[in-house]
Amino acid sequence: MATTEQGASKPRAVQVQLASDRRSRSRSATRALDVLEYFGLMRRPLRAIEIARALDLHPSTTNQLLKTMVGSAHLTFDGSAKTYLPSPRLARFSHWISDTYGGDRLWRLIRNVQAESGVIVTLTTPNDLFMQVVDIVGAEPDARAFGGEQRGLSVSIFGSVIGAAYLATQTDREIARLAERARLAPAEQSSVYARLSEIRRRGFVDGPNADESVWSLAAPLKAELFAVPLVLGLAGPKTHVINNLNELKALIRREILLLG
Repeated sequence: MATTEQGASKPRAVQVQLASDRRSRSRSATRALDVLEYFGLMRRPLRAIEIARALDLHPSTTNQLLKTMVGSAHLTFDGSAKTYLPSPRLARFSHWISDTYGGDRLWRLIRNVQAESGVIVTLTTPNDLFMQVVDIVGAEPDARAFGGEQRGLSVSIFGSVIGAAYLATQTDREIARLAERARLAPAEQSSVYARLSEIRRRGFVDGPNADESVWSLAAPLKAELFAVPLVLGLAGPKTHVINNLNELKALIRREILLLG
């Protein structure tokens, strides 16, 4: 969803950071978290080979990782069934996370929007001068849609559609602070402020991908509902999204209202 914001004579280039660029520094930790997240998605005991395939890991690497997690009591192992399961040790943590984000509300939101829209749907949150993908559902049924390398991917706040949706929720003072850190030229800043006024009025922002083959649509979620700012984004083939723009906006509006 690396997209350029409309309304500027010279669109600012969108910077993209892949999650894999950062994972090498703490690969074991992120792999362990990916394992736990996959359990949350599947909601049943899993065999090592299932986990290896889902996370694209070598079987020997997976076995060593799972043994380590059993040794630390984060997982339990059923020797007769040869399956793993998160241990009760994680129960309090999972309950707290569930309460913080309203149970399955966010997961149901992006699954429902994806099912009805047929395009890629993301949840992003600000991280310094970037918007980071914290969840994603792809257009394909499995979409290695567990997330693959897209979870953790970051695109710059300035110049992207999802970034513009987030900025529209911020004060002019905060936007100016971010613009100064991003070293935006005065002309760029003026263009940003003009665009944000329109976004606040409409409640949505849409625009092209950098190569204009993909069109994106984004809207911020209500800030008071969650512990962190979140933006709901859609991205799909340009013709499809533009031809169905009103329907997609109505879909997003309806699903956001259902959150509360």
